[in-house]
Amino acid sequence: MISVKRIHKSYGKLHVLKDVSLNVEQGEVVVMIGPSGSGKSTLLRCMNYLEQIQEGSIEIEGKPIGLIQKNGKLVEMPQKELDKVRSEVGMVFQNFNLFPHVSVLENVMMAPMTVKKTKREEAEKLARELLRKVGLAEKADMYPDQLSGGQKQRVAIARALAMKPKVMLFDEPTSALDPELVGEVLTVMKQLAAEGMTMVVVTHEMGFAREVADRVVVMDGGTLIEDGTPEKIFTAPDQPRTQAFLSKVLSH
Repeated sequence: MISVKRIHKSYGKLHVLKDVSLNVEQGEVVVMIGPSGSGKSTLLRCMNYLEQIQEGSIEIEGKPIGLIQKNGKLVEMPQKELDKVRSEVGMVFQNFNLFPHVSVLENVMMAPMTVKKTKREEAEKLARELLRKVGLAEKADMYPDQLSGGQKQRVAIARALAMKPKVMLFDEPTSALDPELVGEVLTVMKQLAAEGMTMVVVTHEMGFAREVADRVVVMDGGTLIEDGTPEKIFTAPDQPRTQAFLSKVLSH
């Protein structure tokens, strides 16, 4: 479903991703962990080309995204093609990114109507179904500032699902939330995983990684240092850096 091959990403002289490769199969839940600044979020943002890469290739379902080969050179793909591939990928950010001036319902309806030209009645029906799915059917007419952080994040998940994506990317979806609100968002994510949604999740929630991930990927210093089942990573990691990171986060 996602193929990342030998990508490099730099900001000026800062080399953030160094020769990173990762495959994600259809229906798989891959959780990325590692210390802050290790490149997890950057890698996730490269997967739908919100960040441009300097080298390597990324494919979604066999289709290149971002850079393509043309006359033996790597060039940026046309925006229209990029938008088409990107529409298959849902993204949920740390800070919700909801439109404050429209209702919860309109937030969820907007993308299908503008990007996919879905008819209004159809978009509304889908939006109401998705709000029901994330447990917020009764909040449809409210505005984002009337919701708690956990509710906003669940609306953001519904909004991403409204595009009927084949893959969902989650960038630390619970890190901006008060601890007591984290559970309600993780419950929705667990439900999606159980339904077979392909998911890549950057998170500090080790319990979620342990319980829901098919694979856990460990990043450190811009490289992917370890990749295995939750059981392997959490009980017998190969890398000393993984051991050091886990001993720090699991002791809190």
